[in-house]
Amino acid sequence: MTSTNQLKGRAFHCTVSVGDSLYVWGGAQDGLPGVHDSVEKRRITSNIRHFTPSTGQWITRGTTGTPPLGVRAYCCTAINDQLYYFGGYCGHGDCYHNSITQLDTVSLQWRELEPTDATRRVMRRGGGGMISFEHDGVHHLLMIGGMGSKPAVQLPHYKYIELSDGNWRTNEHSMYNQSSRKWNNPSIIGQCIPPASSFVIEMINNTRAVLFGGVETDDDAKDTRTNNIYILEISISTVFWQYIKKPEAIDQWPVGRWFHAGAIIITGSDCPMLVISGGLDKNADTLHDCWIFNITQYSWIKLAVPHSVNKRRSHSLSVFIMSPHCVWMITAGGSVDKRLTLVTNPNIVMLTELVTTNSKGEWTVSDTLDTNGMNYEEYKKKYQQQLQTRRRIWLEEYQKPRKGDTANIEQTVQALMKSLEEKKREAQVYHQQLEQKEREEAEKDQEIRRYRYQLQEKDRELRQSQEAVRRYQQQALTDDHWVINKDEVTLTEEELGRGSYGVVTVGIFRGLRVAVKSLHTLIISNYNRGLFSREMSISSRVRHPNLVQFIGATKVGNPLILTELMSTSLYKKLQETQLTNEQILSIAQDVALGLNYLHLFKPQPIIHRDVSSPNVLLKPCTGAAGYEAKVADYGTAKLQQGTSTGTVMPGNPAYAAPEAPIPDYHSPAMDVYSYSVLLMEMTLCSPPEMTTGEREVQSGSVSWSDMKSLIQRGLNANPRARPTMAQVIESLKRMKI
Repeated sequence: MTSTNQLKGRAFHCTVSVGDSLYVWGGAQDGLPGVHDSVEKRRITSNIRHFTPSTGQWITRGTTGTPPLGVRAYCCTAINDQLYYFGGYCGHGDCYHNSITQLDTVSLQWRELEPTDATRRVMRRGGGGMISFEHDGVHHLLMIGGMGSKPAVQLPHYKYIELSDGNWRTNEHSMYNQSSRKWNNPSIIGQCIPPASSFVIEMINNTRAVLFGGVETDDDAKDTRTNNIYILEISISTVFWQYIKKPEAIDQWPVGRWFHAGAIIITGSDCPMLVISGGLDKNADTLHDCWIFNITQYSWIKLAVPHSVNKRRSHSLSVFIMSPHCVWMITAGGSVDKRLTLVTNPNIVMLTELVTTNSKGEWTVSDTLDTNGMNYEEYKKKYQQQLQTRRRIWLEEYQKPRKGDTANIEQTVQALMKSLEEKKREAQVYHQQLEQKEREEAEKDQEIRRYRYQLQEKDRELRQSQEAVRRYQQQALTDDHWVINKDEVTLTEEELGRGSYGVVTVGIFRGLRVAVKSLHTLIISNYNRGLFSREMSISSRVRHPNLVQFIGATKVGNPLILTELMSTSLYKKLQETQLTNEQILSIAQDVALGLNYLHLFKPQPIIHRDVSSPNVLLKPCTGAAGYEAKVADYGTAKLQQGTSTGTVMPGNPAYAAPEAPIPDYHSPAMDVYSYSVLLMEMTLCSPPEMTTGEREVQSGSVSWSDMKSLIQRGLNANPRARPTMAQVIESLKRMKI
């Protein structure tokens, strides 16, 4: 096996999971210049390594844009398809960063959200932790602790300790709102970790995290390698810390350490686990042990893992949940001693299979493979076997509630609703008690803080009850409720059209004539299959009379997408005849209503990206205009964009907005521009010109004054100056024929 399919040795890096993939970037590695910036450094850091368990191989993928300069000891987390990198160490002098950089794993394009700023009220640092959470539909990043450059500002409520080497260690909390692009610093409740670095922190769920180990520095600048556990409860304005110290009566507890690695194991049960391995002890000796911490029971179990897996520091751990009873743990990179001697092949990447067979949920080591072993045919057979086992187990779990009477679910929902009302009343009581205490005993700050904490607890219980109600109410739905059995679809020889995405023909589904889109093999490659499922899931939730109705799709082989069958397209109609102003206005209003619905879709707007006359379908009706118009292909525009081999610009170039080639500038305003081109095409009964300048001249030929004004506003080169679709609808209502 060639080295191109293996991971190069490295340390002080992160391995991040996105779906069924792992991504590794940066880290200390041979050949990487220890400089602030250079052409060679950019060349090396412009590549990212991509691993999929189905192949057992690592692929080098080139990126575009500018990667971060902090290549070592950075923090990284994933939100959907996006990777976020914070801070890190350059590799020269005492140069640390406080930048935030985003990498899109679909387009592989870097985007700097926040550059490094030495004056920012966020300490430049590395070796800390970063986690993400969602609040009211907005994602936030929370950075905690680390070591780095002297802070520009020492914020209250946090500690900053200068070390003997001139660096500083902190327990600073820095929170970043991805929507507003603003920083803030949450309040701390409970026993917070002191200034610390080189620990592991992992999310348990959206509002809870677990932190273990690291080096902590006290007020006298004394360092301690700890084995402490902390549980964090996170909200938009506060972080509540619960300190769990090793009980004296328990011997089964890992020694204090730093530069270790960790990962969270959540198999769907109510018992999440933290797994940790390796690191350095208080004497700077490399540890060679592996432990699992039961977060519910506060207990440790030591795993019998080979030294070739564990004996390393500054490495990374990741897990793949193969089934509720089987986990694959991927150990990547690291060094074997304090001199930073990198781990070499075949041990750079190790796969450890963990299984649980007893009722207590205790995990044991089943098998271990090195880099060479992961490239053998037996590995692929093992993967397929585990995949089949996972499908069988999860199918059985999914079918359990469907075998019984739905009355049990209804009773559970009713009980939860009753509990929800009780929680509301309890929260209201605590609100009243808090107000009373603040009025009568304002000087008793400690008591007020206790009531505030009780209120937060009740609010958290209230949110959990609300979430439980929502979960049970949605129990009958699955992510794949839109999937159709391919055997139920009969294709006819009547072809409706073809394009870069595939062919559209008439089909029969359960006795109904439907339009069937057959996607090309390139469109539905393994890389895009997850994207396809997400787009179909969104399409299945879209309901509007001016959008072509999505019926379902198949997933086996080359997918088929089923929609309602329409009579013709606007493109064909314009080739046959000149539309009257009354017909133009009616079609324009229908299309605007459909696009406006997409743009207002929650939690995020849907951008069509390919508004054009072939994608506006017509059906005869009895109205004065004679046609009902519907927008098509709103569910596969992003999928088709992701498969383009020549350009990142989606859609038909004749309708494309000036910002279309730049994905970062895509917004609903891009559809408004294409819609304005469509209005001009209908009004002039002539195809649109191919460049923005020619289309601007072409719009001057429109004689219908009200329509001409609307078209020219929509063709504005500045997206912010274009009207919204809601404003377009109001303009059409006032328009005179």
